[in-house]
Amino acid sequence: MAATHTLPLASPGMARICLYGDLQRFGRRIDLRVKTGAEAIRALATQLPVFRQKLNEGWYQVRIAGRDAGENELSARLNEPLANGAVIHIVP
Repeated sequence: MAATHTLPLASPGMARICLYGDLQRFGRRIDLRVKTGAEAIRALATQLPVFRQKLNEGWYQVRIAGRDAGENELSARLNEPLANGAVIHIVP
């Protein structure tokens, strides 16, 4: 993965979600105005119902702002406030 953990995005509250593997069919990079990773995933799942189904069917590694989120901490990390320009990677 790239070493960049934040982006110089113009609008406050913007985050980038980078999708890999089979999730790339929904887009490789998606910029959203969200406050948490959970909000970003909810937004994508609302706009793309098949995205929610794919997430439920598979196992994915999630990296938020340069730090991998382990299985035990994923829920807490997804609900942490994101810094402006944070990058979330979702990798099969």
